[in-house]
Amino acid sequence: MDQLREDAMEFSKLFNKDFIYKLDGNQEIKLIFVPGHFHHLMGLKKLTDIDKVIKSPKNSVNYIFENIYKGFITLDEIKKSSFFDEIEPRLRHFKQINRIVESADIIYEFDPALIKSEKLKAGSILFRMSNDNMYLNLLIKIDDARGNFHVPYTFLPRVSEDYTRGQKSTNIQSITVEGRPVKKK
Repeated sequence: MDQLREDAMEFSKLFNKDFIYKLDGNQEIKLIFVPGHFHHLMGLKKLTDIDKVIKSPKNSVNYIFENIYKGFITLDEIKKSSFFDEIEPRLRHFKQINRIVESADIIYEFDPALIKSEKLKAGSILFRMSNDNMYLNLLIKIDDARGNFHVPYTFLPRVSEDYTRGQKSTNIQSITVEGRPVKKK
């Protein structure tokens, strides 16, 4: 099976669930995932020379995800991009997002000033090491449209700890996964 499609299928296992993280100090973070997050987490917006993955009024991120999930957009197609190397580490480690979400034991408060970045607007980082010693950073932020829920902001596999170095860490005491009813039209 196509790896891009496999990643989409694995990612879909996170939908319709609330991931509730109980932290030290009686804090709580609730995290949710929806299909539209896939586009940004995978870095597909960087592939500006592949029409099928360019977000537009007629090509929403949900529609792009659906086409990847159904196999209508493939890895071979996106590999043709001149910018593919920019997203290759994300693609190689994307399946591990589920492992990060379900088994992280530390969360970092994210201060973008510590990495000299004003672009990243995340609030926290869920972090795990990969089997090939990559630092897998899943940056999350509060989604005002969804109340007190957090949503994924970006996924950044790195060879160094540059995103977590110096950031304040908090232990995750427990992770609870609760099913959420799907909103029907």
